[in-house]
Amino acid sequence: MPVKNLVHFVEWKKIPDAELDQVLCQLVDWGVEALVAHPCWGMREQEQPGYLPELNRKFRQAGLTTPACHAFWGVGYDLGFLDDGQQMDSLRQHSDFLLYLGSMGVKTYTLHPGFRQGQPISDTVWSNLARNVELLLPAAEDAGIILALENGQESAADLEKMLDLIRGFKHSNLGLCFDSGHAHCYSDLGVSGALNLCADQIVTCHLHDNDGSGDQHNPPGEGSIEWKNMIPALKQCPRLQHAETESGNWGETSWRKFSEVWMIE
Repeated sequence: MPVKNLVHFVEWKKIPDAELDQVLCQLVDWGVEALVAHPCWGMREQEQPGYLPELNRKFRQAGLTTPACHAFWGVGYDLGFLDDGQQMDSLRQHSDFLLYLGSMGVKTYTLHPGFRQGQPISDTVWSNLARNVELLLPAAEDAGIILALENGQESAADLEKMLDLIRGFKHSNLGLCFDSGHAHCYSDLGVSGALNLCADQIVTCHLHDNDGSGDQHNPPGEGSIEWKNMIPALKQCPRLQHAETESGNWGETSWRKFSEVWMIE
């Protein structure tokens, strides 16, 4: 897979409107071709209708695409933990955002199930997750976007259960986002074991490094992930659409590091 399938994450919520055009020019100068759409854009569209179309116009004018997006996340948005009072409004927000994103060319929408390390996942949570995925799939299908449930702090057994849930739908608009940093610092399977387990359902991935002690979101080389083994294995995943960087350091040096490791064969 060529480097053009590497989608760069930028911490857009920290960039003032007045600096947007300058940042876009910098990204193009670095050789970035594709950007990860940010959930803060969806929040901004709710407050300021017309914001997303104008943003999309700027990206297209700069020659940049937006093939991937991270969903709204946290309390009130993670699909396994929506209570009856939150469900209707949360799914409406997700659905509206998906339809906007479809018009921007987004192909994957990464969602948090909401699992927490060391906390048992009840049958109710699994039922809620399956129900909310089912309710969100029609909007994803209409938008032409694949919903990607992200691995996080769950146990190996629960990761396998989430994969069984995904496979059970047998739906082309549902898959998994493989987060390398989460697998490295949370999973007792390690990166290689988690990747092998998930491989047939991975549609996108979040690439970042850490030293195994926490979710540090570093660029490659600022941690202990074995990129030379992971990248070729990722490229063999049959459903993979693209790879996303996800480091808090998104500057030029970081982009160069991600580009270099993504070229590993």
